[in-house]
Amino acid sequence: MSGAEAAFVFGLISSVISICEATKTIYEAAKDAKGQPEAFRQVYAQLGLVIGILDRTKEKAKKVDEASQDALEPILESCKAKAENLNKIFQKVIRKDDDKWYDRYKKAVGTLGKGQKVESLMTEILKDMQVLACEKLTEVATEAQAKEIKEAIKEMNEMPSSLQEETGGAVTQNHEGSGSNYANTAGGFWNSGSGNLTQNDIKGDAHFGKN
Repeated sequence: MSGAEAAFVFGLISSVISICEATKTIYEAAKDAKGQPEAFRQVYAQLGLVIGILDRTKEKAKKVDEASQDALEPILESCKAKAENLNKIFQKVIRKDDDKWYDRYKKAVGTLGKGQKVESLMTEILKDMQVLACEKLTEVATEAQAKEIKEAIKEMNEMPSSLQEETGGAVTQNHEGSGSNYANTAGGFWNSGSGNLTQNDIKGDAHFGKN
């Protein structure tokens, strides 16, 4: 690898490391504040792993040839973009002096676009680390780190959505005969009724009356 090419790769790696460290600092400054979201805590917990893999990648990159360098660049550039978006969300959302994080979070994700939830961004960053450590540059990750990356991706994928409204949807009710029928769509009105009610497919708010 030429000196210029090596410097470019090292610069990309260093940039991603710096962004991840800055994101850690934002969280650590307010991690005990009231109302901090659990999703942010779990994402924060993975930043150390990412930084560790990138540090080892920087060392290994000193020995790669030009073809390997070409393969590293798009992964690192993609990872940098995700790390930047994650950092932007942490900057806009995390506060030490209030617990209005959810409204700020919704606004921040809305600005960045679909697929920019913190757990989604971290999942993709971890997948980039997996490619770097296990495919593009062998021996970057120890066996324990490779296992840790795999488990971290699984943990991120299994997390509940950090924007809870995305888990809502239609509610189907089946009720026959007399008696009360109740429905609630987690955030809408509480709906109830009595009499003979048949199946109702409900989207959004609905009200039931007596037949």
